[in-house]
Amino acid sequence: MIHTEIVKSGKYQFKITRNIEIYRDEIWTHTYKVGGDYSDCVNISYVYKNNKPVSVVIPHLLYEPECAIGTSLEMGGGTEIMIKTVIRYAHNDVKTLLNFEFQDSSHIDCVDKDLTSKLPRKTLKPLNLAYFYIAYHGMTWYEARFNAEMKDKTKYKLYREKLSFLVNPVVKPTYEKFRSIIGSTIGSVEIDTYLEKIYNKATTYREFFESIPKSKRCDLLYPWLNTFMEHHIRDVYDVKDWVINVNTMDIKKPIVGGSLKKGKQYRIYSYIQRHNF
Repeated sequence: MIHTEIVKSGKYQFKITRNIEIYRDEIWTHTYKVGGDYSDCVNISYVYKNNKPVSVVIPHLLYEPECAIGTSLEMGGGTEIMIKTVIRYAHNDVKTLLNFEFQDSSHIDCVDKDLTSKLPRKTLKPLNLAYFYIAYHGMTWYEARFNAEMKDKTKYKLYREKLSFLVNPVVKPTYEKFRSIIGSTIGSVEIDTYLEKIYNKATTYREFFESIPKSKRCDLLYPWLNTFMEHHIRDVYDVKDWVINVNTMDIKKPIVGGSLKKGKQYRIYSYIQRHNF
């Protein structure tokens, strides 16, 4: 059974398709797909046991301007509206489940895409969105926009505590030590010299990141940010087992650092395999 509906949210309109497949009186598939002029932007999938929903996951999401109907979906804020719209829509059908599970494996693209290319457009130079947002705001994009948390509360608490390294001047090492952490990833002597200069002027890692001009951040961080973050938080951070609670997703965590709204905006992509549609 497939049902499609046009849903208005703010200045946007989205097409939401619900698909329920029943075989021998058992629900096999219960999914939602949201998009616009391009229809496959976010998927939600329910898992059933004995015909009762036991969990719900978001296995696939991406941003494209065409994800809204008849208008261009804005980066960042538009993506947030789209995801929240389909979460609320699904929860209105199945009110017993509050926690929408997902993997925080989203990326931003450091290369502007050819918007005339075929949808969905492939990322050309992907940078981990979670690590990028942590560097500048002390939390992931999903924490900031959806109040998301890890399912493992103990690990999540340790992760939050570990992020103090970004603002603690005591733990910021010499540039030589920093280079040993990120390895031989910097592309040229000129970039190395530039980073060393601004690194040595900064008191903390956060000041170092903030001192990189917004227009250069994606390109300069691309070669080494993943290695840097994994060195510091790999024991407490995991891309798996994050949840968005529909009742608390509009509670905003206080942003630490500058706002990306005033700077360059980025397209968000997930590499999670699509399911059901």
